[in-house]
Amino acid sequence: MNRLATIARRHRIGHAVLFAVAVCLLVATAAVDPLLTRSFSHAVVSFHADAEGVAGSQVVISTRSAARTGGHEPTSVNQAGKLLDPRVRQVVGDPVVSHTGVSFWRQGDVPVTMRSTAGQCHHLAVLQGHCPAKAGEVLVSRQTARKAVKGLHLGSVISLGGDPKHIQQVRVAGIYTMSVRDSFWRGTDIAHFDADSSASGATLLATTATVRRTTSMSVSLSYPVRSTALTPDSLKAAAAGARAMEKSGRAYITEHLNSVYWATAEDVYQVGRILPFLLVQLGVVLLILLVQVTSFFATVRRGEAAVLKMRGNGTAGVVRLGALEFLPPGVIGVVGGLALAYGVDELVRRAWLPGNVAASWNWESAWAAVGTALFIAALWLVCWWRMAREPIGALTRARPPRRRGARLSLPAAVVAAACLLGVGLTATKSLKGGPVQVTPVLLAGFVAILVGALWAPVTGRLVRRLLRGRRPAGALAVAQLGRRAGVVTAVTTLIITSALLTLSVSVFARGADNRAARTAADLGAPALVHVTLGPKWVKPGALIRAVRSADPTRREFTPAVKIAAATSDSNATLGVVPADMERIGLRTGLTDPVPWSAIGSGGWVSVPNALVSSWTTKSAVGSSVPAPTMADMDGQFRVAGAAPYIPGAGANTIVVDLPTMLRAGDRTDDVSFEVFSVTRDPHRLAALRQALERVGFKGIDVRTVQQVRAGYDATATAWAMNLSIVVSVLAVLAALTSVVLVAVASRADRRRDLRTLQTGGVSHRVVRSATVREFVLLGVLGSLVGALTAPVAAWLTGPTMLWWSNPPAQAVTRTGFEWRSGVLSAVGLIVLLALVGVGFGVRQARSTELRQGRMDTTA
Repeated sequence: MNRLATIARRHRIGHAVLFAVAVCLLVATAAVDPLLTRSFSHAVVSFHADAEGVAGSQVVISTRSAARTGGHEPTSVNQAGKLLDPRVRQVVGDPVVSHTGVSFWRQGDVPVTMRSTAGQCHHLAVLQGHCPAKAGEVLVSRQTARKAVKGLHLGSVISLGGDPKHIQQVRVAGIYTMSVRDSFWRGTDIAHFDADSSASGATLLATTATVRRTTSMSVSLSYPVRSTALTPDSLKAAAAGARAMEKSGRAYITEHLNSVYWATAEDVYQVGRILPFLLVQLGVVLLILLVQVTSFFATVRRGEAAVLKMRGNGTAGVVRLGALEFLPPGVIGVVGGLALAYGVDELVRRAWLPGNVAASWNWESAWAAVGTALFIAALWLVCWWRMAREPIGALTRARPPRRRGARLSLPAAVVAAACLLGVGLTATKSLKGGPVQVTPVLLAGFVAILVGALWAPVTGRLVRRLLRGRRPAGALAVAQLGRRAGVVTAVTTLIITSALLTLSVSVFARGADNRAARTAADLGAPALVHVTLGPKWVKPGALIRAVRSADPTRREFTPAVKIAAATSDSNATLGVVPADMERIGLRTGLTDPVPWSAIGSGGWVSVPNALVSSWTTKSAVGSSVPAPTMADMDGQFRVAGAAPYIPGAGANTIVVDLPTMLRAGDRTDDVSFEVFSVTRDPHRLAALRQALERVGFKGIDVRTVQQVRAGYDATATAWAMNLSIVVSVLAVLAALTSVVLVAVASRADRRRDLRTLQTGGVSHRVVRSATVREFVLLGVLGSLVGALTAPVAAWLTGPTMLWWSNPPAQAVTRTGFEWRSGVLSAVGLIVLLALVGVGFGVRQARSTELRQGRMDTTA
């Protein structure tokens, strides 16, 4: 039996390869789910951890001395280290110890910070002198040396201490510069000097002994977060540990682990819900292909099974021979599928996901591969057992008996009922979240089963109508299509594939539009500049002057002033220059322009005109809405226009004319300053920063469209939408393989048909035309029916489809079928399958004619 199996495998090497490929793809689909789930989850965590910046990459424990109040010694480093929760310890490295003291610079009345950090001199550029080596020596920045009273130089003596009885004399041992970008300093500019600061006008670097002499000293341990140790599970545990440390109240805790956790928790949860159901869609198509492949192999071997039975082998012997033949390619397919899953995961991590997620062995993936292999073995056994148990007379039959009338098998009826139940649950909004993704497959599967049940009677009636219309080629094409083995399975695959591709492209395009619109709503311009205040208040008029000096043409920058809302459910006020925003403001996702001209006149100072966002402020044009004013009180604003969203305004924010807004008063609390920018040129932004610093502002923080969009793209649904396109393309390839199987399985039938048609006087031209039309009709019919189900599936799912990770309550998030992209993808698939059908048809017709010609010549 082993020798027979080896001979059969050698003579049918193509069958072994096709079976191995089908097994490989199905195993890879199952095994890649745990791998991609891990990679997606780790990438989400990595992206948000990196987005926290330098200051967010450390966990800092600070303890303050009670020496001046309780007579105790300062808390030691060892005592501070014991406060670190073990769960946090798992994700951080060795700490950097820092001693900090607060004192007072008597000459010039400047508050100063005395700091001693282990290894600090390795992160500085000492221009003159040396690092402090003994008590009483300090290191000052070049900026401090230049701006301090009477200046400082090497050897200068500084008197520190507010109490005349406790004066500390320190000597300048060196002058340095530093880089704020160095993560060692956690984003703190220790080189600054501000004589007017009420908190810390300068920072002096000293030895620990020098810092201990200050009136108030604290110890801080900065633990660098190891990004490679941050996983969804370790992050969750570390965030809980950080909260426990804060609740203890024994130290000051500065950490960003909880902010990263809450920013990623929803996406990490959705990754585990989205990917399995997304890959199930591809798995369904590949499963149908595997059934078709296995059934075809069993059908081809019916004659061999009959011979084995004639020689005394029973059903078990036939099954054993098939198992020995297909076991080696099956094992190769399982191993190859697991390797392919790891290859796909590696490709996705390197070419797609942000961060640097390392590869890792995953036992869940291995067990998924083993489980899928057992399922494939059971499926193969069922198909082979059904063939092997037939009597010898049935096995020697040239072709299966013809079907007449509508027919629905029990398994097909069960699957159809399950599909209809799933569609019904989606339509009634009982099915939400991840499972909603399979709705297109369920709907397409139900339609495909219905088409398969009606296939025989519909094709028979169509043949009779075409014959009555004297269209023999068309009638012959439909007749051939109606009786070929595996055609119903191929049509089912094409319908599901077309629906999957059409809806995936639509969801992909809709999701991209939603993210672009949300970005525009958040920023309002290609770049949004947040202006930071220094120790002194700067009047809003200075902001306008600075912006005008940096951009006299008023084409690149426009100022804005915002008054924050008093409560979470009240309105905020944003003052802009309407004429500038009409040129600079984005309008992505808006069908109509924002009516900036409605507030161009400003209105009365007592009741100014305002624009409102219709998705948060339900007020009609002409009505009044309350909002804070520059008079340090709430006032009434007249609604002069509305839009689904106002670019850059955000939720519960009304937009007014800036000059009119400023004439109402000189409010200073809850006021922030912004600049909308049409340019992201670093040189132009540097000129803006210099202009703002000249009038008293401290600096700027720039957010660009690319930065905000990157955050929205690094979500579970955004990545799943990208992956859905890959899944759809693989499904199309599986559908094409199914069409190829139909062509291969029908070669013997075509030769018999050609001989019969030649005997009946049908010309070669009609037969060739019918063969081409047969394959074109097969591809076009399946893809067209599937494409028609896609918008129906989108309509059924509605807002429950995963159009957005966290759907915002605003009009920029649109749900529903994106007709332009969906129709283009459907048309493209139909044209592709039509061309493939023409190619297959011509090739099959020529091959059949040549083979038949050689047989006639031999005869």
